[in-house]
Amino acid sequence: MNKKLFVATLAATMLTGAAFAAAVPVTDINEGQSKIGVEYSFNQSVSDESGHADGFGANLQTALSDKLALQYAYSKVNLDDQSDLKDHQLAAVYEIHPNVNIYGAGTYIKADGDHETGMQAGVIGHVPLTDKINGYAKVGFGNDIKNTYQIGAAYALNDDLDLNVYYQYDKYSVDGDRGTVKGLHAGVGYNF
Repeated sequence: MNKKLFVATLAATMLTGAAFAAAVPVTDINEGQSKIGVEYSFNQSVSDESGHADGFGANLQTALSDKLALQYAYSKVNLDDQSDLKDHQLAAVYEIHPNVNIYGAGTYIKADGDHETGMQAGVIGHVPLTDKINGYAKVGFGNDIKNTYQIGAAYALNDDLDLNVYYQYDKYSVDGDRGTVKGLHAGVGYNF
């Protein structure tokens, strides 16, 4: 199957059916390489919610050149009141230094029947900690809809498969209602 057709099919599938709580940021950009990831978020602390929430889902990224990549992520956090916080994001990521990427993204957030659209921009720093572990940090600021702070690490099982774990803190504003979601995430990524 043609690689571009395969990537387009995966993206369409994710647009219509995936659900998760966040995405590992794009750190390694190599032209022609794509990556799909699945994640589970657990023990999420959500403002105005009792107990803790969880989520699950997927993300897809593809490098258009050795400096530019696209990443799509659809996130969902399961809330107590039988509603969900859903967050779609399409980001363009550009490498400005071997250890630093910048990004700009369009975001659509829906919660409790309300929704908002907005933009987010940020920076991703990443560094090899060992020959198999890559550490990363991400900070993103939006136009009052979403701010993101993330720190984590990915462990390479081999050239194609990695495990990741990270902590993420998101501040949301949907139709004037402000809230936060923070907690741990773990997942797996596959490069192709």
